[in-house]
Amino acid sequence: MSKKVQVTIWIIIAIIAVLLLGVVSYGIVMNGISKPIHPEVTFEIENYGVVKVELYPEYAPNTVTNFIKLVEKGYYNNKILYGKDEVCMYAGRDTEGNAINPKISLIDDSIEAGTDADYEYTIPGEFVVNGYEQNTLRHEKGVISLIRNDYTQYVASLSKESYNSGNAQIGIMMSDSATTLNGVYAAFGKITEGMDVLEKIYNEVEIKHPEATEDGNQPAETDIQAFANAPVIKSATVNTNGIDYGMPITEKAFDYSAYLYNMMSSYYNQ
Repeated sequence: MSKKVQVTIWIIIAIIAVLLLGVVSYGIVMNGISKPIHPEVTFEIENYGVVKVELYPEYAPNTVTNFIKLVEKGYYNNKILYGKDEVCMYAGRDTEGNAINPKISLIDDSIEAGTDADYEYTIPGEFVVNGYEQNTLRHEKGVISLIRNDYTQYVASLSKESYNSGNAQIGIMMSDSATTLNGVYAAFGKITEGMDVLEKIYNEVEIKHPEATEDGNQPAETDIQAFANAPVIKSATVNTNGIDYGMPITEKAFDYSAYLYNMMSSYYNQ
């Protein structure tokens, strides 16, 4: 083999090596650019341990923003894991088991608490049936989702009011069998640490059975079974990795009681 041929071969080898190195380097850089940096929330469950949640703004950006703001403002501190059903565990009520909807002044410092401008708020439901096609996060074990009301079980036409009624209460999927929730509830994060803590609570905490009424009748069981000694969220903190997620898009909460009153008044005044 002549020296000229050898030089040509080495040049070709060098070119190929440079091209391969470029492809590998490009892949590494693009992977670093395209991989999102996810915020992380840490819950300290009193007497049980720590649970960490990775949030996914690429699926439900406004839901994540609202959740981060609530955590930053201390909303979840001293709230409880209040109950469970066949596939889910529920969190976000006060220690008496009451669902306390946050007011806009909690997350918006420009609104003075107790004024006419202050009101209970909700956020748009970021899921497929409400027009949010990008939320394809499935309700599998460990995924967290925003709880909302379903007024359609009483008035069929109140679908939009139902879809946009979520604010602060969350459900934690404890099974892969919650497929009926896909596309109709806003999944927005997943447990990355402490699933064993949640399983212990889910499987071992006793259920509070409804007490008989004064006339001796036993109240009907609800779909959600309340914990007798509900575990308390001692604290909740968030790491946003230095990213400012701003303020969520909100709206005034739908007042179902007022809706019924107005509807009945209109009916009787005809």
